[in-house]
Amino acid sequence: MGAYALSANLGYLFTEYKLTEAIARSAEAGFSAVECQRPYNIPARQIRKACEDASIPLLAINTAKGEQGQFGLSALPDATHQARQAIDQAIDYAAEANAAYIHLVSGITSSSAALDTLCQNIDYALNKVKDTKIQVIIEPINTNSVPGYFMSEPQLAIEVINKVNSSKLGVMFDCFHMLHMTGSKTGLLEAYSLLKKNIFHIQFAAFPNRNEPNYNSFSYSELFAELLADGYSGYFGAEYIPAGETDKSLDWMQSY
Repeated sequence: MGAYALSANLGYLFTEYKLTEAIARSAEAGFSAVECQRPYNIPARQIRKACEDASIPLLAINTAKGEQGQFGLSALPDATHQARQAIDQAIDYAAEANAAYIHLVSGITSSSAALDTLCQNIDYALNKVKDTKIQVIIEPINTNSVPGYFMSEPQLAIEVINKVNSSKLGVMFDCFHMLHMTGSKTGLLEAYSLLKKNIFHIQFAAFPNRNEPNYNSFSYSELFAELLADGYSGYFGAEYIPAGETDKSLDWMQSY
């Protein structure tokens, strides 16, 4: 254990504990960072203190999902006001909690105005964080898990990156989602190659059911060695659904 910088996504792992306790448990288990998705019901200062006490950084938080059936707001043309409220909330929280990234969750839409809407909301967020250390990320999410999700293809992600053209905008590359969208390790690597100059963070879980990583059809440990050799220098975020208690699901870490 220790060859890779691993992050625990606390939306999935250590959910048996209160979030502040989950941060401590992550560090004790050998993770080097945490991600918290939407921790807004807990004061940001408490999350920051828990991370400081555990000597572990907070990487990313997500913007709000919105209402049932939206799964995000950032690309929804009829929800600009709500989207920007969610962006403001995420930035304010990230600043106080000392999070590195905010993930603008695009939402479910097939509107022809979705791309422009998303780019405008990204521009709004980038303007708000321009004098901070906070960076903005987008994530292609597969349409098997979230039917109709707008930001689903790696090609769309690179289109947004090029259209916005900011060094503070990057991609959260989720191997689980990319395997669903491309169908193979070869397809995943092609998507990675397309996006690699703009990847800020990588996540992983076994395909197709989001199990522990050791249930994957190929070795993530070997894949990560390839990606590091290719120049990636960030964290690898474990975002899987444990079969039982998280503490009993961590044997896979011995190979990482």
